Amino acid sequence: MNRYLIGCLSTLWVASSAAQVMECVDAKGRKEFAQTCPPGTVKETKRAAPASGGTGNTGTASKSLAEQDADFRKRALARQEAEAKAEKEKTEAKDASRNCNDARAQLKQLQDGSRIAKTDPNTGERSFLQDKERPAEITSAQKAVDGWCNNKK
Repeated sequence: MNRYLIGCLSTLWVASSAAQVMECVDAKGRKEFAQTCPPGTVKETKRAAPASGGTGNTGTASKSLAEQDADFRKRALARQEAEAKAEKEKTEAKDASRNCNDARAQLKQLQDGSRIAKTDPNTGERSFLQDKERPAEITSAQKAVDGWCNNKK
């Protein structure tokens, strides 16, 4: 029983002495951490002892390696998704620009009155656009220009 009591008291004594950490600043401005400051110390500040565990981290508890890995994977996945989205938007913008240019060219041809040949989808026979069909085709081409070129002037 006495040994148990002596063991508990010695543990408390060691724990209490480990909890007293001093930050000592000498005349040259160097910081030193010790239980007692040496003579010639300019400034002494008591600090709490680091948590027992021997990690040496005096800041907040750091994340475990698995948590850090999971966070890294989430960031990498988010970055890949953002890059894919940006690439998709770039491709769509390029396609819209090309379609806008094609629609404008078609409208200009119709407005200039040049002969335009059309192919019948059922027979494959080629026919020319008649003058009475031209206003309807111009209206259709104008709608295409308005649809594809809504952001461009």
